[in-house]
Amino acid sequence: MDDIAVGRGRAAGDRLLAGDQLRRRGEAEVIEALVELAASYRLDEDELTEALVERRIRPGGVGTPTVSEFLSLEIAGLLGCTSTAAAGRLADALNLRYRHPRLYEAVQRLEIDAARALKAASRCCDLHPVISDAVTAAWLAQQKGRGWTAAFNALDRLIVEADTELAAEKERKAREDRGVWTWGAFEGAMNITGKLDVIDARLVDDRLSLFADLIEPAFPGLTHAQRRAKAMGVLTDPYYAVALLEASAQPALEVEERRQVEDRPVGLVGLTAPGALPQHPLPELVSPFAGGHPDRVTDSATAPPPGLPTCGSDGRALPSPARHRPTLQVAVHIHSDAVGAGTGVARVERAGVITQALLRELISEIPGLKVRVQPVIDLPQFAPADGYVPTAVMRRAALLAFPHEPFPFSDRSSEGLDLDHTVAYQPGRRAQTRIGNLAPLARRVHRAKTAGFWVLAQPTPGQLVWTSPLGYRYDVTSFGSRKLVAVGSDEALEPHNWGATFGCAWTATASSG
Repeated sequence: MDDIAVGRGRAAGDRLLAGDQLRRRGEAEVIEALVELAASYRLDEDELTEALVERRIRPGGVGTPTVSEFLSLEIAGLLGCTSTAAAGRLADALNLRYRHPRLYEAVQRLEIDAARALKAASRCCDLHPVISDAVTAAWLAQQKGRGWTAAFNALDRLIVEADTELAAEKERKAREDRGVWTWGAFEGAMNITGKLDVIDARLVDDRLSLFADLIEPAFPGLTHAQRRAKAMGVLTDPYYAVALLEASAQPALEVEERRQVEDRPVGLVGLTAPGALPQHPLPELVSPFAGGHPDRVTDSATAPPPGLPTCGSDGRALPSPARHRPTLQVAVHIHSDAVGAGTGVARVERAGVITQALLRELISEIPGLKVRVQPVIDLPQFAPADGYVPTAVMRRAALLAFPHEPFPFSDRSSEGLDLDHTVAYQPGRRAQTRIGNLAPLARRVHRAKTAGFWVLAQPTPGQLVWTSPLGYRYDVTSFGSRKLVAVGSDEALEPHNWGATFGCAWTATASSG
């Protein structure tokens, strides 16, 4: 490198080091501030009923102090995150401060990165406070100069050595936490994660690869990894999965490893192992993914598609695929202006927003799909009601107005939440239950508002303004949350454009069954 390049590079490197030092100092101060908030946050409880009195909870582990149940709501607004994430940040800070005091001081002296220290404290959450501090104090010296993985491998060894009985119990509990979850809808796709027994996980991995190969003729343009994702859907339809296996020259499975581990039959409970299925040739298989199923909106959709076997290897008739296909109703919201155009976006309830182009593609791939299109509520013109309890239609309208809880930075679905009147309901007055005076709120948020700790206003329908106990203000709409200046400022709120947000929508309810 020439001298000029070296000089510019060194200057940029020095700024990088300085910026990283500021980051570490900032993260240390955030932890310190969270600890101070936990110690000082108290709300006025004068003249409150017992149901609204502030409760003390312990978000951290053994040895940490109790805090106000409403503190996580305050922190959520300040940090711009959900109350659940705020509670987690608070618990991490308290665990580090009170269960690992020597590690906490090292963070404040910038001797260790805050993220690494918080992760170490979390790893020791089940240890006794006295043991946990000793473990991380010993680890503090060992982790210097090590990468992330090597450092935490060393910590895991120290934790097991400190309490072997606890380690054995945690292994037992890990098996009790087995499960499978879907999450993270984004750009038309979702994630699926799970915790399985080691052998079961190996079998799932093998089956996905097998079915990815079997459906290749139906999806020639997809990669093997993409077909493995499609194979997850195949495994949810036992009829189609078995038909694929019977129509293929299925090789025997390599199951010796599993048989050595546990002496029990291999395969699904109550079924013959896939490797033992008969190998005789069957009629050509027509994949439902390739459009082989009959008409999707008539009763003929219950009949097996041409080419699929109607009898098993023993001669008995196979059940109708529709009879055993799982049924799922999914509501898809499309703006009225886009109906029939095939452009724009569609909101799939509990799965996020996708383009209508992707929606059309997904619909074409689902065998036996039934689609019903119906108009939904014109929210701006929805008539108010006089009663205190919202009707089912009114509740549906409120959930359309607020698909997520309208509390600062909350991402909680409105389904199942209480509908609260923004302005308290007064018996005898008409038209109080209306869009513009209702909001779906979680119980803790509802209690904080009713007690007067958090002050709520709805200047226009669909726009909520919250003021926290510390005086911070937040503007919440269906578009999200934004921080306002604290109480006492002269900032004026921009009126919310209700029509631009909701318009008049349509709902397409799709069910596969």
